[in-house]
Amino acid sequence: MVEQKLPKLTTRVRFPSPAPFAALILALCLAVAGARADDTRFAVDHVFALVDADGKSVSDSDYPGKFLLIYFGYTHCADQCPTALSAIVEALDEIGPAADRVQPIFITVDPERDRGPMLRQFTAAFDPRIVGLTGSGDQVAAAAKALHIDYGKVSAGDDDYVIDHSTNLSIIGPDRRMAESVRLTEPYQIAAKLIDVLAKGGAPLGDVNNLRAWR
Repeated sequence: MVEQKLPKLTTRVRFPSPAPFAALILALCLAVAGARADDTRFAVDHVFALVDADGKSVSDSDYPGKFLLIYFGYTHCADQCPTALSAIVEALDEIGPAADRVQPIFITVDPERDRGPMLRQFTAAFDPRIVGLTGSGDQVAAAAKALHIDYGKVSAGDDDYVIDHSTNLSIIGPDRRMAESVRLTEPYQIAAKLIDVLAKGGAPLGDVNNLRAWR
């Protein structure tokens, strides 16, 4: 009887290439770095000189001792601006009484249409604490330039238009020397940023809602 020899079986375990994982890790690192890069500090001088809904002249010096939280947008904005203002209001509510040290300001990038009752009603619909400001085209442009905000009119047909604009928030300390451009994020992240800015600015934090949860 002839003994048959069975073929020798070899099992090879194939491990996935590390390249995709390395690429994923790199992408995550770049994303985090990009998010941090969106938050920048820069020197300012004469931040804005504008007018309110009543046509009264208003400048940054009219809010002594206040941290300014500024958002640029316009009343005909479909969803981006309402979302931003809602997030600001929620963030202020989250930090509690400490929000009294922060003045939220909405500066329109559409001064041709955003004036008077329209501007007042728009900001009041979100929160009476928000001050709506407008001005001449040059005044708005100067304020936007001072805070590194870009915007431009885009035709929407039939003599209509929309405004393409930066969505960053601007935070300015009471000394009006430095501004911080902050990426628009979730309300709790805006609240955390405000607490951080208040602390660095020497503001007492005893009246911050649930302070231990933020640290």
